[in-house]
Amino acid sequence: MSQIISALVDVLIVGAGPAGLTAANCFNGTKLKVLVVDKKDGPEKTGRADGLKSISLEILDTFGIGDTILTDSQRCEEIVLWNPDKNGVIQRTMTIADKVDELMKPREITLDQGRIEAVMGENLQKHGNVETCWNTQPVDVELDPELEDDPDAYPITVNLHNNKTHTRRTICAKYLIGSDGGRSWLRKFFNIKFTGDLTDSTWGVLNMIPRTDFPDIRKVFVVHSTRGTIMGVPREDKLVRFYISMDGGHRNTSLDAKSITSDKIVRAAQDILAPYKLEAGKIPWWSAYCVGQRVADQFSYRNRVFLAGDAVHTHSPKAGQGMNTSIQDGYNIGWKLRYYLENSCNVSLVATYESERRPVAQALINFDKEYLEFFARTDTTHDEFLEAYLAAQKFTTGIGIRYAPSVVVQATARPEDSHAIAAGLAHGMRLPDFQMVNQSDGVPVHIYHRLTQQARFRLLFFPGDIANESTGLRFKTLGSWIAEHKKKVTGIEFITIHSSIRADVELMNLHPVFRPWDDDDGWDYWAVYADDESYHDGHGHAYERCGIDRSTGCMVLLRPDGYVSLICGLDDTNALVTFLDQLNSPSTPTQAHEGKYVVQANGSLKTGPKQVCPQILRDSCSVQTYNAL
Repeated sequence: MSQIISALVDVLIVGAGPAGLTAANCFNGTKLKVLVVDKKDGPEKTGRADGLKSISLEILDTFGIGDTILTDSQRCEEIVLWNPDKNGVIQRTMTIADKVDELMKPREITLDQGRIEAVMGENLQKHGNVETCWNTQPVDVELDPELEDDPDAYPITVNLHNNKTHTRRTICAKYLIGSDGGRSWLRKFFNIKFTGDLTDSTWGVLNMIPRTDFPDIRKVFVVHSTRGTIMGVPREDKLVRFYISMDGGHRNTSLDAKSITSDKIVRAAQDILAPYKLEAGKIPWWSAYCVGQRVADQFSYRNRVFLAGDAVHTHSPKAGQGMNTSIQDGYNIGWKLRYYLENSCNVSLVATYESERRPVAQALINFDKEYLEFFARTDTTHDEFLEAYLAAQKFTTGIGIRYAPSVVVQATARPEDSHAIAAGLAHGMRLPDFQMVNQSDGVPVHIYHRLTQQARFRLLFFPGDIANESTGLRFKTLGSWIAEHKKKVTGIEFITIHSSIRADVELMNLHPVFRPWDDDDGWDYWAVYADDESYHDGHGHAYERCGIDRSTGCMVLLRPDGYVSLICGLDDTNALVTFLDQLNSPSTPTQAHEGKYVVQANGSLKTGPKQVCPQILRDSCSVQTYNAL
């Protein structure tokens, strides 16, 4: 019996949570066909994860929605610690700034996950090339081994069931991303195991508008009392998120999370905060759980199926990384699949997803185990808490992540060190955010607002003081080389950040490759910036942030996700070309396959004995068929 195929898609994403929506947003504005399905009837209404670290906000900035999220959110500015005195009465013992100096921006904001998902979904609708189907989930998946090595084939066949209409459709995909949560159906289908355990620590969590005389209710607070531990995080719309140790810090109590109610969580909070009064106003969401600390043994299956977010790692919300790690997972696999599909580059690119993200997840689990034990203690001293919390702040921001050498990260002789010509940067580390001033109009902008998600590599030129005659001539010589070797750097966006006083530089005096012309749009006035004082927002000190000597300068090849691929001198074009040649080496040529697909007269597809080129099939399938799912 023939199998009717509803559509061919380049990427099928199962799960419209933070990881899935982030991956989907990486495909905005492309000609690629992407379908997102989720068994829910719509975005989360309330609750679940709520903290966004600065690195996640930078990712949202590249989608053009960071400012919208920031406007609706609550900033976290202070952290306070309360401990019992000798009589067992809680008292404030420490107040510290919730900041990491290296970031030069707020470390964390809080906003309901449902609101974040809604904004990400609206952004997909605005661009229009990614479709989302709710009430839809996979019931069967087949990966054809004869097709999996062909970059232009659709080796994945997925049967989808609509829970509302009780109909089924079949999708053929090149790649499949599973971001379907901690109970991932796809992870279980492919028999990928979770390594780790559920702990014996039981926590209650709820969002509440509190009526209280506790003085630090609008700060991040941690209260260790003789009756247990509680953490509070201020939220938008007068809400406060409470995390409460329901076992009172006593381990091995075998407390059943299913027996916990919202009333019990509130009573536990009242006991811990006594003698301060606490009454529950509105409680829009609550939950209880035994902390799980597990990492999947694999993040991918045959380099065609990729798992992201809670589908491959679970940990305590105390780590403050649930949604953030999911967003980073989705971004990592999203841009890589888009770049590979659009550029037919080295296929090893997609394999770097697991080699980069699994070590990060494992490190988070290891950190979470130690941090949870520390968090539940009631005998924490000032110095111990300060040391642990400051370490946690840096860890959870992700600024310490450094990806290993690969096809998208140049190897170095001493990988633990920063680069000699850019002391604030290193291969495999994320570019720090900084302000720069547009050469043409004087408007200051942060670099991640400028790096819009297009799955393009960027070559950042830091030429130094180009108003200086010799430095300017050196930069002009580099421009001439680029003009003569365009094919070697094709597809890369150039961004110049010089260190001259902006008034001493004329844009039109620069080599044309640094201010490219377009027959429709004219000159690109957003390709050259100054590391200079702005009229209203101060000085960004980009060269200092990156540790770049203004007299020597450098080139920085930046991946689409903001991590550094290569740092080299302005004259070291050989290093640049060698790196790009390795990345962009072509994959295996397209093969036509016997008996896989037949185009039906009605535009649908079915399996059959006829040999058909996959490109013909793809062009015959309309995105509109998604609406029937």
